[in-house]
Amino acid sequence: MEQLLIAVCEDDRADCEQLCGLIAASGIPTSVTVFERGEDFLSAWQPGRFDLVFMDIYLDRLDGVEAVRQIRALDGELPVAFTTSSPDFALDGYRLNVAKYIEKPPAPEQVNEMLALARSKKAQQHTVLLGRRNPIRIPVLRLRYVEQQEHHLLFYLAGGSTMKRTGKLDGLAPLLARYPFFRCHKSYLVNLSFVQGIDKEQMVFQMREGGSVYIRRELFYKARSEWENWLFSAARTKGAIE
Repeated sequence: MEQLLIAVCEDDRADCEQLCGLIAASGIPTSVTVFERGEDFLSAWQPGRFDLVFMDIYLDRLDGVEAVRQIRALDGELPVAFTTSSPDFALDGYRLNVAKYIEKPPAPEQVNEMLALARSKKAQQHTVLLGRRNPIRIPVLRLRYVEQQEHHLLFYLAGGSTMKRTGKLDGLAPLLARYPFFRCHKSYLVNLSFVQGIDKEQMVFQMREGGSVYIRRELFYKARSEWENWLFSAARTKGAIE
């Protein structure tokens, strides 16, 4: 069973330990990352990085409602649960498509319901099916970039994991046409939503979570334009929500 990648945003140590304890007690394989501040969570978050978020509403500086509002600009489906000591933000939860509003202390059944929802969503998330014999599903929203290595494709996923499969980029690229991928080199296909910067001297995309992706010299300006267009589109979507 593939583990769930969970973010817990909570600045109270006792509340955090209690929630993490309930997650561990569920028996479901999980990997939990804890954030004490909303801005730290947003710095780490990318589409597909987490399968589930437990978000405390009362956080210093950037509160939980604003943090969720910002991720909703780019991901409308990520399962999110608000955790709070007050029922006053239920309307915000409804507007932001929050799956559950959990008043502290959380009950085990509430946490288990969120874990079950995340598992179901994960099973149905955007995937590309590759191979006729022993096919595998590639989770598109977690796919940072793809590298062609001779007769194999190496898939670099959010969180640091990789997948390897026999195949060619020429056959894969059309399957990802409706997602923000760009063929920047004969050996690389990059997910623009995971690009952090672009280096003209090195001719590479600098990637979030580390690493770089080569850009063919003749494609540099087109690559930069494609990335800037994606940034503009993402900012426009975010602005419409705010």
